[in-house]
Amino acid sequence: MYWADDFAQQIIKSGKHQPYWADDMKTPSGRIHVGSLRGIISHDLIYKALLDAGKSATLSYVIENQDPMDGLPIYLDKKKYQQYMGQPLWSIPSPKSGYKSYADYFAQDFIEIVNALGAKPKIIYGLDLYRSGKMNQGIKQVLDAASKIRQLYKKISGSAKPADWYPLQVICPKCGKIGTTKVTGWDGEKVSFKCLPALVKWAQGCGHEGKISPFNGNGKVPWKIEWALKWQAVGITIEGAGKDHMTEGGSHDIASAICRQVINYPVPFHFSHEFLLIGGRKMSSSRGLGSSAREMYNLLPPAILRFLLVRPRYNRAIDFDPGSYTIPDLFDTYDHCAVEFYRYGRKSDLGRIFELSQVKKPPPKKTFYPRFREVAQYLQMPKVNLTQHFETEKGKSLTITEKKILAERVHYAEIWLRDHAPKEEVFSVSQTLSQAVAELNQKQKDYLLKVAQLLAKDWSKPEEFQQALYDASKSLDLPAQKAFTAIYIVLLGKTHGPKAAWLLLDQDRKAMIQRLKKVAGGKKFDVLAETRALRKELSRLNPNFDSVKALREVRKEI
Repeated sequence: MYWADDFAQQIIKSGKHQPYWADDMKTPSGRIHVGSLRGIISHDLIYKALLDAGKSATLSYVIENQDPMDGLPIYLDKKKYQQYMGQPLWSIPSPKSGYKSYADYFAQDFIEIVNALGAKPKIIYGLDLYRSGKMNQGIKQVLDAASKIRQLYKKISGSAKPADWYPLQVICPKCGKIGTTKVTGWDGEKVSFKCLPALVKWAQGCGHEGKISPFNGNGKVPWKIEWALKWQAVGITIEGAGKDHMTEGGSHDIASAICRQVINYPVPFHFSHEFLLIGGRKMSSSRGLGSSAREMYNLLPPAILRFLLVRPRYNRAIDFDPGSYTIPDLFDTYDHCAVEFYRYGRKSDLGRIFELSQVKKPPPKKTFYPRFREVAQYLQMPKVNLTQHFETEKGKSLTITEKKILAERVHYAEIWLRDHAPKEEVFSVSQTLSQAVAELNQKQKDYLLKVAQLLAKDWSKPEEFQQALYDASKSLDLPAQKAFTAIYIVLLGKTHGPKAAWLLLDQDRKAMIQRLKKVAGGKKFDVLAETRALRKELSRLNPNFDSVKALREVRKEI
């Protein structure tokens, strides 16, 4: 059983955690990194599993816009934003016009991506929870129990809070900062506070002090306590978190203790999910380190990005490196899961993974998915009609849906080839010959002569030409790998490449036949002489070809 379905069954059978309300939270301190997608998508999976089990459920996402700016992302103008350090994120100007605030700008970008991945949570802003009065009850409860909470911190996390510590910070009415204030007293209606110049290293307080009501948005409680108060204010019954919050003595242990011993609210169903890493590195929004969710969204189709998050169990780390063959491998695995879905449906865990990876409902009928690797290869052959090629592979015409899938994969293959593909996967027929042609043995040269003879024939179907190339290698008792390596060395200057038949047919046949024959002729091959002849032919075909520059490059190689 898929893990989210298992969790849904546990929640239902427990008879607790009702009404079913799943939630995740995030502080928009900068471009929200891709790792934050793991939290909201994990909760979306449990939410959808509850719906599939016939239950009514709610999914929400709390934007923590009341938090102070405590770090400057490296992409922000330091001179412009340094002055706002310590202020609530909702009070800081947006880096771009058209947004209410700094927090709104970064939150909206992330919400747009979350929605595009098929999750539609109810968006709740932390500031609204405070200003609406929904947090007032919890604020009073924790201020009244300040002494008890100090004891809980000591017992659970070993953190010793001073006797004058209170679980609240207020917004200084003079300078507007919240990260620099310290509450020094509570009389049941108002708190006494000071805005201290040296309370934190990242912001400077103004020195103002006074009394103020802690309610209706004038202040906020520390995160570990605030977490519990927001569960109560919203009515959250299901919420997990990253493993950094779920360690022994960590944030969740404190929040759970606040629920049980201070506000008398049931601890939500919870779980610890692993991180999403980029090249083995955890990311930070406030420092601007790592790939943003937007960058990843631009790199992969929505369903594939969602699949990246859905495929592993919640407690297994995802380490994604867009370089090498990670992206083609991801597409291959997705396509395999599609086969499982159309064959077995939800009975197969892989089929269920495919179903839950869809941004919308999956196509009702079995769908043909052109292999991403092949799309990337054939994109580099201008004469290949991709629609016709994949219709031949499928055995019949592509449906409208399949044509859209192909167009989408073409778009993302172009991005992969441009930005992330290994150099071995990016190819073009070289205008000069590699020194490696001198290393070809006689059997390989004999094979190239046969290839030239075959290329001179009329081939309407590349598949038949490809088979003929295989047969030619067999007739010479030459291993296919060595045979095709010879073709790739002559055409690309590499030891491997795309399917040779399509590659050869995509070129000017006369020029290719001439090149193959010349390489095949003679036991000692004069690379420079061949290059001179080739540049002459290329100059004839393309008057703009810079033959002098090309020859200079060849001499460097020889």
